[in-house]
Amino acid sequence: MDELLNWWNQYSFFFSALAGLSLLLFVLSIAATPWFIASLPSDYLQPKTDNPKRSGAFGALLRTLKNIFGFLLVVLGLILMITPGPGLIVLLVGISVAEFPGKQQLLVKIAVQPNVFRSLNWMRFKHGKQPFENPATTL
Repeated sequence: MDELLNWWNQYSFFFSALAGLSLLLFVLSIAATPWFIASLPSDYLQPKTDNPKRSGAFGALLRTLKNIFGFLLVVLGLILMITPGPGLIVLLVGISVAEFPGKQQLLVKIAVQPNVFRSLNWMRFKHGKQPFENPATTL
């Protein structure tokens, strides 16, 4: 038991910093997620016809940064699904930021779940935005 207490005391700063970072990320995700959802157009979940890509080194750098940020949000969303927080919504935001094949189908499959769709539109309503168009009704 003494070894455990010594080990805990030795790494107490690390655990305190980790707990503080977790709390900060939790608060940021709660604050930023509704803003991000409200900033999307109401037809965001509808099938896309074209997707212009930036070319060149700057475009590649931007896509890489977006994908890293999206991946981090997906990981945070998965963590928040087992801890208190808006896990599924943060997961959706991460998926929508990243670029990968099949993204739109995955996003729609998750978003059209009744509770998720209701939550997304509630956030949009709180920011004075039109609700998302339900892709399940246009299929």
